[in-house]
Amino acid sequence: MKEACNHTKIRFWGGLRTIGGTIVSIEYKESRVIFDFGLIFSPDTSMLDEKIKERSSKIVKDYLKLGLIPPIDGIYQAEDLEGLADPLPEERDARHTAVIVSHLHLDHMGGVGMLSPQIPVYFTEDSLKLYRSLEVVGEAVKGHKPSLRACTYNETFQIGEICITPIRVDHDVIGACGFHVQTPDGAVFYTGDFRLHGKNPQWMETAIEKVKDRGFDVLIMEGTTLRGIEERKQPIIADRALPTSLVKEASIAGHMMEILQETTGLGLFNIYHRNIERLKTMLEVANLAKRKLVFELETAYIAEQFLGKRNFSVYLPANTKHESIIGTLPGWKEDLMSRYETVDASVINRNPSAYLLQMSYENSLELFDLHVSQGVYLHSNGTPLGDYDPAYHHLINLLNMLGVPRFLAGTGGHAIPQHLKYILERLNPKTLIPLHSFHPERLIPDHGRLVMPEYGVTYVLKNNELYKSNG
Repeated sequence: MKEACNHTKIRFWGGLRTIGGTIVSIEYKESRVIFDFGLIFSPDTSMLDEKIKERSSKIVKDYLKLGLIPPIDGIYQAEDLEGLADPLPEERDARHTAVIVSHLHLDHMGGVGMLSPQIPVYFTEDSLKLYRSLEVVGEAVKGHKPSLRACTYNETFQIGEICITPIRVDHDVIGACGFHVQTPDGAVFYTGDFRLHGKNPQWMETAIEKVKDRGFDVLIMEGTTLRGIEERKQPIIADRALPTSLVKEASIAGHMMEILQETTGLGLFNIYHRNIERLKTMLEVANLAKRKLVFELETAYIAEQFLGKRNFSVYLPANTKHESIIGTLPGWKEDLMSRYETVDASVINRNPSAYLLQMSYENSLELFDLHVSQGVYLHSNGTPLGDYDPAYHHLINLLNMLGVPRFLAGTGGHAIPQHLKYILERLNPKTLIPLHSFHPERLIPDHGRLVMPEYGVTYVLKNNELYKSNG
């Protein structure tokens, strides 16, 4: 299609056969949107193993050469590309480009600091509030301070003639959304990440209706939980029901309570504090178990931002006490410590069974100072997540050495296969593009066309139909 430049162009830059790292561009005339811009966590293949020092002054060039970010023209500033023949720097690209982010997991937004500060980056209002909190506690993205802007669920905004509408979905992080993208040639719906077994499945049902009302031609859909034919030979049958074996977000508190009722010692837990629903769950569990909830400082700060001042204490690890002694304690920590009861290992050790204490992997050496005999470790989707991460084995070995039993007490943020098929059937797209999966080919529409996209290929949306460009 030689006339492709006159119509909507879609390209795929990441995430086709990986979990996360989804990067897709949609371009019409001189305007372009790119949705998501994350980094893939792959300790087996990444050279950045925390032993090689990253070079902050050359991080964009290094990440490009390592293949961690894609060589897209017009999104990186010239200063960061010095000495590289391509990609074309932002200053020399006439297109109006914006990056839109579906949610604040690193595999969807971890690379936005590599972008030129002149490129606007859109977060939903909830996501932006969370990111501002993450900045305070030291979890800002690497690279530049991104040029952030807020967008609102169900409110359309424009980049040139491209109209974008964020549609709220349920995921295991606040602020998650999909995007309805409309151009004069047709419409695309990108689901982002979603699930039906969270506390707000109605958000996904509402999203389906909103998207169908708006109309769309191409569905770009995540498929994280899909398995290969050798693992699951049976066809995937659409089913909205929640299997009894599936852990629901709403059932986690009860599961934790069952474990804690059998525990006569210290209760430890490891969560991902971007999941605000899980913070609420920990407050509920502590109340039911009649234990004092103790958050780490970073989590306590985020909890207060979203839940208000609640009944929890703040843990003081050895490093924080040292910061206080030598006068290097950040102001936000000092302020938080002045407003909440603070406890350290010596206080908890007087009566371990009275506490439910957060213990992130990075603070694991604090376990040496705590009386953990008869205690329990509730692993509730905090990192490290699985045996693909070398840190996971370190955690298991440490807990085994200390004699602390570990229980899984969480649930994932991605729809199970039969729920994926259910959503697919409800949306009934003319064209389906599955990605964000090791086995996207397993998601097959009963009607419409399945397109397995390729890197380096331009797809053209024209007259509400998707074509593979031959020009």
